[in-house]
Amino acid sequence: MIKTVLPNLYQLTLPTPFPVGPVNVYVACDPNLDGLTLVDCGPRTPEARTALEAGLGALGYSVRDVRRILVTHAHADHYGLAGDLVADAAADMQVLTHPFNRPTLEADADEREQRLAFYAGLLIESGMPEEARMAIAGIRRGIGDYATAVQVSGDLDDGKKIVLAGRSWQILHTPGHSGGLVCLYEPQSRVLLSNDHLLRDISSNPLVEPPPPGRTERLKSLVEYVAQLRRVAAMDVSMAWPGHGEPIHDVADLVRQRENFHADRAGRILELLDGGGLTIYQVVCALFPKLDPMNFFLAISEVLGHLELLEAQGQVRPMRRDGVIAWHRS
Repeated sequence: MIKTVLPNLYQLTLPTPFPVGPVNVYVACDPNLDGLTLVDCGPRTPEARTALEAGLGALGYSVRDVRRILVTHAHADHYGLAGDLVADAAADMQVLTHPFNRPTLEADADEREQRLAFYAGLLIESGMPEEARMAIAGIRRGIGDYATAVQVSGDLDDGKKIVLAGRSWQILHTPGHSGGLVCLYEPQSRVLLSNDHLLRDISSNPLVEPPPPGRTERLKSLVEYVAQLRRVAAMDVSMAWPGHGEPIHDVADLVRQRENFHADRAGRILELLDGGGLTIYQVVCALFPKLDPMNFFLAISEVLGHLELLEAQGQVRPMRRDGVIAWHRS
């Protein structure tokens, strides 16, 4: 299905193998480039490639007309096809993204192993039993099959502008769901390409990630996410077009819903700690008793985010013992 966002800017919906379902990519016809710009490009699967080719064909183009790919964040469902598209390009193709995303997009084997080691350590700190850790590690390795490394040509930095579909768009770095996530805002139409920062029907999961390039401490994902939600809510947005699902007509109201959701979830976790200190694994089991390994990993990220939000408010404190962290009420 093709939807028109603005003149010369279209939304295509591509299938993914992930629980989140189809991903939205955006196609901009840019005469000054003598070709197309894609905002994201879908996962590296035959089904996504076929759907992308069909969508471009319906617009009168092919993948060989693509001149730029703007990668909103470094998750395989959003950038996985980029390496193949660059390899198949009829002319030089630029790949632009936020600097935070470069190590993942350009990943060599060593970088990938470092990321896997980071997540393995996180699960140990969370108090997860070894059998469950091994199941999650296997799934995380498999996610790499849906993307290939791609060389980044340039950066999408917060506060800068980029021309897309003949309009000047503001680049907004909105870390939270991903440390390198960027949104694009066009002031005249008041349209926001919100990708996974703001989704209409599901709450974006602020995922724990390794530290950004040049830093030793990782971002506190949910703390960052809430701050960036408020930033977007304060803007004059007529409609937000997300990375998954349907457009959002009332951004400020949806942000209030998301803030209420996170406040309620943090309050529930605080109640669980009334009985004494708990590991993240124990909190996840209490909140979500039946989860498959991939969703269990997402729940680990979510609970850690809420605990860090509570820590920033002075309501909880972590205590480490034998490599495992238990969280207590302050």
